[in-house]
Amino acid sequence: MLYLPIAVFVGAIVPVQTAANARLRLSVGNRPIVSALISFSIALTIACLATLVLQGNPLPQFSDSPPWWGWLGGLFGVAFVIGNILLFPKLGPVQTVVLPILGQVVMGLAIDQFGLFRAKQVDVSLLRLCGAAVVLIGIALVMRVGRSPAMTSSPVSGPEVWLYRLIGVGVGMGSAMQTAVNGYMGTIAGSSLHASEINLAVGAVLLLITVLVSSPRQLVTQPTAGPWWMWLGGFVGAMFVIAGATLAPILGTATTVIAFNAGNIAGGQLMESVGAFGATKTRIDGARLLGLVLIFAGVVAVRLL
Repeated sequence: MLYLPIAVFVGAIVPVQTAANARLRLSVGNRPIVSALISFSIALTIACLATLVLQGNPLPQFSDSPPWWGWLGGLFGVAFVIGNILLFPKLGPVQTVVLPILGQVVMGLAIDQFGLFRAKQVDVSLLRLCGAAVVLIGIALVMRVGRSPAMTSSPVSGPEVWLYRLIGVGVGMGSAMQTAVNGYMGTIAGSSLHASEINLAVGAVLLLITVLVSSPRQLVTQPTAGPWWMWLGGFVGAMFVIAGATLAPILGTATTVIAFNAGNIAGGQLMESVGAFGATKTRIDGARLLGLVLIFAGVVAVRLL
């Protein structure tokens, strides 16, 4: 059970990454891809140093030939970052958060049920499905309570809005697949740290190519001054990727993903309640507290039932 609170804690610090990358974006000419590249690069550096210190060799030592999909973890991570950038102005902040979570939960349960990406097969019982449903109800309650219509409505409508909603679910499914892929790569690359290096290196290369195509001048432009915490995104990103690669084989993909999401929502609410890292200070009322309780009850149910 110790691994479960660790997963929740790692998820709880993810909002710090979001806030840091958003602030860093302002210091790099309002270029979100550039801020994502910097974040990935810092995370890769941290992962390499951690692997060198803890494993003695930062280079992966494969015990078996990696399958072709073993290199897709970084691609899924980049798709999640770029997907959120695309969805935020189209769907608004609430749907941008909730729809990927739906995709993560659904794909996480599918990976467990069918043993996809060579993950450990874990039967998804009716009770586990009910636990996942409780998590989603709690998330919806937390995200919607106290929101104005402008926060819950979409700037687009008609068939177009459903296309973006499908994209939102899709990038969430990709995020769950990233966790499973990294978990398997950790079993054949030497350690979860080595798997994290591979994931972050692939992501950094893809983002570098994107920046070279879209805004190459930003690579030689010094970021403007900002708060010290705007550089924390890479540190948190490294922790998240390493934790996912470590915990997925132990807890199962579904439990890991749902625990990350539970911590993410709780951490975000805590950040808002104190106005930390530039967040707008928002009081946690009874309805939001009920939503948080449902989220954590659902996480425990998915793990134990």
